[in-house]
Amino acid sequence: MQTIEIVVVDRHDLSRYGISTLLSRSPGMMHVLGVFADVQSAERQLFEHRAHIFLLDDNLPHSLSIEEIIKRLHEQHPGLNIVVLGNKLNPRYITRLLDYGARGFIYKQDNMEDILIPAIKVVRNGNPYLSPRAAALFYANRPLQRDDGLNNSDLSVLHLMEQGYNPQEIAGQLDLTPRSIYRIYGRLRQSLNVRTNEQIVDAARKKGLLDEVT
Repeated sequence: MQTIEIVVVDRHDLSRYGISTLLSRSPGMMHVLGVFADVQSAERQLFEHRAHIFLLDDNLPHSLSIEEIIKRLHEQHPGLNIVVLGNKLNPRYITRLLDYGARGFIYKQDNMEDILIPAIKVVRNGNPYLSPRAAALFYANRPLQRDDGLNNSDLSVLHLMEQGYNPQEIAGQLDLTPRSIYRIYGRLRQSLNVRTNEQIVDAARKKGLLDEVT
């Protein structure tokens, strides 16, 4: 498998160190080309070396907006996959970033240790990625006009199941009790006409429910 080449831009020293440490846990699979505090320095690296993933902090001191930075990076480096490391959780804001060409959005308050490497793999494989709280936010803001008996909480749980979270972790992400999560599992099994929790995600994919994430 080809090594994923990554460039990181984050204004905070601790964040840069933490991200580099997490990525170093996948030697041979991921390689950090450079870690920078500003976009200009990172762009010089991009002109010298081809990167697959560009992790971009959205709270940088710069004259351009984050949307303009994403647009410029796409124009100058076709094929570059930009994943925004977000400091604010707002569905309109996230949608705007995706419209400008970002391939993913990771909310910094999500558990970076668990999601960073899977997120990079998802984006590298050509798929969009939203971290758990960002994805749940989109579900929470959707009107309830469904005919399958599922509600927004059910869809949020479904998305987190796809990401590999267990019931206790899902409960923590959505501020629900584990008992509530198991009740939702029951609704999902009934709606999808499956017998076990392990069958839920595959059945949801076949039904197209997971396409609703973005």
